Amino acid sequence: MRIKAILLGGLLGWMLWTPLASANLLEVKKSVEEAICKKLATDYANDPSSSTVQSIAKLQICLAQTLKATASPPIPRNFDIQSPRPSTNNVDTTLPTPPTPPTPPQSIKIK
Repeated sequence: MRIKAILLGGLLGWMLWTPLASANLLEVKKSVEEAICKKLATDYANDPSSSTVQSIAKLQICLAQTLKATASPPIPRNFDIQSPRPSTNNVDTTLPTPPTPPTPPQSIKIK
C-alpha cells in the first residue's frame, strides 16, 4: 500500500511539474527567437549589403510573425507563414533574346 501511495504521489507531482516545465521551455524558446530576430534586424540596419539571402529570409519570417502577433483585426484562418526554399546558389545567367529590329516599309524609297 505504501508503494502505491509513493507512485501516486510521484505521478501527481509529475503531472503538476510537466506543464510548468513546458511553459518555461516555451518562454525560453520565444525569448531566443526574439533575440535572433533583433540581431538579424540590427545587422541588416547597420549594413544591408552584408546580409545573406538566408538571413533576409529569416528576417522576413520574423517580421511576418511579429505582424501576425500584433495585428489588430483577426487574421484569416488561411494566413500562413511559409519558410523560404533552400538556396542552391545557382544563378540563372541566360540573357533574354533581344527583340528583332523593325523592318523598313516597302513603299518608301530612300535615296
